[in-house]
Amino acid sequence: MRGFFEDVFRGEAEGYTCEANVAELYYKTCEKLGREAAEIRSASLRDSVSVLPLDERLTRAAGALKCKYGGRVSLVDAYTLAAAKILGGILVTTDSRLAELKVVQVKLVRPS
Repeated sequence: MRGFFEDVFRGEAEGYTCEANVAELYYKTCEKLGREAAEIRSASLRDSVSVLPLDERLTRAAGALKCKYGGRVSLVDAYTLAAAKILGGILVTTDSRLAELKVVQVKLVRPS
């Protein structure tokens, strides 16, 4: 999986996330490492991948997944799954529960 991230950072592959994920990264980083670290990591993510806005199509798809899976998926994870589904992409995650849903193809990575 290291090769995947290197390809994205070199611009040889496309990487995407959505605004909901950026918000979650920000608050979790802020909570553990402080606001300055959250600002740096958030900016770094935005410089590395394309950030999808939360539009009607993505929101409807995320809402449908949240409705279907209920407590098995957070709203942010529903947005993540919806984005991967809409883009026809591979979801790269540390969360094995998302792979178990079999909504999209998932590549599991270990947190560093």
